[in-house]
Amino acid sequence: MSAVSRAASHARAFVSSPAGGRNRRARRNSTRRATTGATGETTFRDAPFKVVITGSTKGLGLELARGFLANGDEVVVTSRDETRVREAVDGLRTDFGERVSGVAADVSRAESVDALTAFASEQMGGVDIWINNAGANGYVYENLADADPETLREIVLTNSVGTLLCCRSAIRLMAEQASGGHVFNMLGAGSDGGATQKYAAYGHTKAGMAQLTKTLAGEVKETAPSVGVHALSPGMVFTELISSGRYAFGSQGRFFVNTLAEPPEVPAAFLVAKVRAFVDEAATAGKRPSQTFEVLTPPVALKKILRRVFLGEGKDRYYPEKE
Repeated sequence: MSAVSRAASHARAFVSSPAGGRNRRARRNSTRRATTGATGETTFRDAPFKVVITGSTKGLGLELARGFLANGDEVVVTSRDETRVREAVDGLRTDFGERVSGVAADVSRAESVDALTAFASEQMGGVDIWINNAGANGYVYENLADADPETLREIVLTNSVGTLLCCRSAIRLMAEQASGGHVFNMLGAGSDGGATQKYAAYGHTKAGMAQLTKTLAGEVKETAPSVGVHALSPGMVFTELISSGRYAFGSQGRFFVNTLAEPPEVPAAFLVAKVRAFVDEAATAGKRPSQTFEVLTPPVALKKILRRVFLGEGKDRYYPEKE
């Protein structure tokens, strides 16, 4: 038995349902589901989407999982912490039944990522959508000269190496599937090339995400035409990644967080709807070009700021601005 198979088998031991993966898949795939695309037309899928979301035991990743499950899809959740994975699976199953499973995986290690891929493929019978949401910023905001080297290492390994390894593994799997599949990379602060003072390492890793997505979209166009690589831009999401910088940028920073940030369920709902409609249309109309779905567009940000300035909306929403 290979190392990947052994890891996948161990994972199944604590997340699979008693009914067994193959029989569950047979029952799921017998159900036709209605899907409304961006054109407003309703089409029928013969099976739910099969979704992998990294970094999905809390925050945006967990809300993305909830969104897909609420639409009847199957989801594999994952993070490095086995206890958190177990708790997330148990909680989601309470609301959505056994369409969710999970496995602990370290995205910075190739063998762990390959085990995740093997587990997801076995558990769901393939993967239609893979979202690279796992990300780290060390929960510390400070100048690079003052940063702990181990924290820098964790950020780069998780965000950069992790995304590379997950893209590699997901593309290899999807290229072998008759239905292909779609990989979505998560953009963030720094993806537009702007400065990210006091979190340089995080911004550095995100600055390459759009470039990586374009590069891989070009590669699969030639080598795996049924696979698509795309990007998601959730905007400013109020999770631990942001709340840990409460005092790092003064009252001005708190002003912008209160004004622009949204709780994770808000961007998650937007992105789930966009991704599902896009993937469904791509399946019925043929492969479509690489896409980026953006929550906090410049017009949306401007509108939020104007409403904050003139109407006071969002003032002290998450924490007092004048602390």
